Amino acid sequence: MTTVLIADSCKPSLVMTSEVFKDKIMGTVVDVAATGKEALDYLTARRPDLCVVDFDLPDVDGPALVEAMRRVYDGPILMTAYPSDIVKQAVVENLFAYQDASAWIPKPINFDDLSEKIDRFLVSKHRLERRFSASFMTQLVGKAAGRGKRAPKVDGKVLNISLGGACVKLQGPLKVKKAQELTMSIELPAGEEEGKAAARKKKTLAAADSKIKATVAWINSKGEVGLRFGKLSDVQRKQLEVYFKTLMTVEP
Repeated sequence: MTTVLIADSCKPSLVMTSEVFKDKIMGTVVDVAATGKEALDYLTARRPDLCVVDFDLPDVDGPALVEAMRRVYDGPILMTAYPSDIVKQAVVENLFAYQDASAWIPKPINFDDLSEKIDRFLVSKHRLERRFSASFMTQLVGKAAGRGKRAPKVDGKVLNISLGGACVKLQGPLKVKKAQELTMSIELPAGEEEGKAAARKKKTLAAADSKIKATVAWINSKGEVGLRFGKLSDVQRKQLEVYFKTLMTVEP
C-alpha cells in the first residue's frame, strides 16, 4: 500500500493533490500536515513512500523544510508553489542538487503536472540526486584484513558526483566487490571566487569531514567503480553543494 504525506495548509490544494494520488495509485493512503513542524514530527515515526511540501507553509518556507526533511528521510520530496521570482530563485539556490524537489509543481495543481512527477519519482524510482560532471583526484581506502595489516588503498579520478554517490576511475589495482564498504577521501577544488575563502575555512574543518563513507554499488570492466555515499555530515553536504554550483550537470 502506497502512503503519501502532504504538507499544505491550503485546503483546496490539499484536496486536489490528494485526489491526483488516489486516481493514479489505487488504495493510496494520504496523511496530511498543516505545518512544517507537523511534517517533521510525522517523519520521526513513519516513512511514507513520497512527500509533497508546499512552498508557503505557516511556520517555514518549502526549501528550508525540504532541507530539514532530508536529514531524516531519504525518499522523494516534491514541492508545490504559486509561480514567482522568489520561488524560482529559492529553487535555484537551495534545491538544485536534487531532481525531485527542484522540479517543483506550479499551483493551482494540474493533474498532468503532478501525475508526471508521480510516475517519475514514485513509480519509476528515478534517481533523486542530480549528478554533476567532475574531474578531481581522490583516494579510496578499504578495511584492513586483520590486526597489524595495512588497509588497502588506491588513488582514483572522480568522473561524476552527487550528494548520493560518485563514479570513480581507479588509477591502480584495488580488489573491490559489490556492497563493500570504503572510505573516500575528498578535497574539492575551489573556483576562483571561492579560493581564498576555502583556504581559510580548510584550517577549521575536522579531518572527518574530508572522508566520506561509501559502499560499492557497481564495478565495470573499465576500472570504474560506482559508490553510494552513507549519511553525509552537514559540513560535507554544504561543501559538495558549493562545489556543484561550478559544474555542469550530467544528464540522468
